[in-house]
Amino acid sequence: MAKRVTVQNLTCRRGMDKKVTFQYGSGYTSVVGLGASTSSTGQPASDWRTGKSLTESLYHIFSGGIGSDVTFLVGAKRQRIPAHTLILTSRSPVFFAMFNGPLAETGDVKVPDITVEAFTLFLTYLYTDEVTLTVGTVVSVMSVARKYCVDVLVSVCDNFLMTNFSPAIACFLLEQAHIYTEDRLMAMCLNSIGLSPEKMLTSESFAVLCPSCLTSITESDELDVDESHVYKAVMQWAEKECIRQNLEITGANKRAVLGNVLSTIRFPIMSQDFFLDQVCKDKILTSDEIVDILMYIRNNTNTLVTSFNKSYRKHYVRHGRPIFEKVHKVGKRPNCW
Repeated sequence: MAKRVTVQNLTCRRGMDKKVTFQYGSGYTSVVGLGASTSSTGQPASDWRTGKSLTESLYHIFSGGIGSDVTFLVGAKRQRIPAHTLILTSRSPVFFAMFNGPLAETGDVKVPDITVEAFTLFLTYLYTDEVTLTVGTVVSVMSVARKYCVDVLVSVCDNFLMTNFSPAIACFLLEQAHIYTEDRLMAMCLNSIGLSPEKMLTSESFAVLCPSCLTSITESDELDVDESHVYKAVMQWAEKECIRQNLEITGANKRAVLGNVLSTIRFPIMSQDFFLDQVCKDKILTSDEIVDILMYIRNNTNTLVTSFNKSYRKHYVRHGRPIFEKVHKVGKRPNCW
């Protein structure tokens, strides 16, 4: 005799053949197996849900695209990533607004400004409350979390940065912060670079900075380093940039790729020997600029015709001005931090 169980309009009939019949109202019936099923070989078939936690099951349906009802086209190549609006709207107010109400989006959702890696890590966190971060991915993931107002993930990324930040990665993170408009992180990186600039200026990541990030370093009053080190680092960057642009490494081409960065080098506070032996040799300046700067260094004039900055950086304020320099009146340094 079969057993009948009814829950509202759902009827379940269990027979002796270990099958269950679900009757929805009076018009729809489905039959599913009960207990362990078998494969074609007669062995019990495995069920991906068996022994899995809720988190593991949610990750499985996400990674496998099971039952998805929305697809994101991610990155420049529009890679398809399926997801579930129920999960998304429960975790993000931005997704809630996107997928609910009279103006709800339909069809595929394009997100061209986010990398596939960052978006996948972001969605993984929404499904599982877990995310695997690295120095190379944390800033991009934090940017996605900010975009979709997932504050708890922003905090996770911020804590990761606070725990793993070191001067050795300051230039790399500065570039990442610039790309993703993370102003607070940019300030932290610039402060770290200012405190230990010699290592930063000679690092590989410094040589691949964009001109904007390079300028943010070279224009700072907070660099605790002799100006000769700033000059050498900028020239190394210029050489690398010439190579990246397939240009011959000449003084004229280095000046061309530097653009406005050149004006942030404080030639007037260099030693006369370094200026004559190194800067003049590199042919990075015009003849008029060389004469003007030399006149200033040799104390024959209190003014500069050229526009190069003659204010002292933190290094000179802390260690004292070199004996060959005339005491020039220096304006109050801006409070950068």
